Amino acid sequence: MIKTWWAGLAVLSMVVAGCGGDDDEPDGADPGRGDTSSDAPPADTGTDESAAPEVELPVFCDLLTPEQVGEALGGAEVQLETGPLDACEFSQSDVYEYSGSLGAVVVDAGNGGFEGFKGGIEGTLEDAVVHDIKGLGERAFVTTGAFGGSEHLQAAGGVLADGILFTVNISQVASHSEDEMVAAGEKLLRLMVEAAG
Repeated sequence: MIKTWWAGLAVLSMVVAGCGGDDDEPDGADPGRGDTSSDAPPADTGTDESAAPEVELPVFCDLLTPEQVGEALGGAEVQLETGPLDACEFSQSDVYEYSGSLGAVVVDAGNGGFEGFKGGIEGTLEDAVVHDIKGLGERAFVTTGAFGGSEHLQAAGGVLADGILFTVNISQVASHSEDEMVAAGEKLLRLMVEAAG
């Protein structure tokens, strides 16, 4: 269930980047189940579409070490693995501890952009609390909340820098507090911006 949650948010990132504006699927669930290329027409925005393929997105499993990611998570030992959409998935041997993903997508006003992604996360998490982060990129946030009826807090966030949205998803079945989840998310976002710099 943990992997399902952050894999779903990775798909949400892709949907925001390539498909936002499809009013027929308000919950975003169906596009994430298959090839989203069939949803490409809503993103047909002329210059935005032609510019997107020229942007080389960072692959964070190539840019970061397990030690760097583990340090951002409070000194944890983590494993990294490149997953779908080139997301860098991290996990610990203790399945109750932090796991999640780091990714990047191109966003613009034609596909919902930063606000579309932020609102999508807020709508996905139960009892969501949005924490805006000052002094990072153009705009940044980490949102905490429960997922799928779980009592355990999850976190997701993003930072916008030069038209690229760096995304982080963090799951846990331990008892990390909201402050700990936000701090971990912020440290990972700062690490991503620095690595992609």
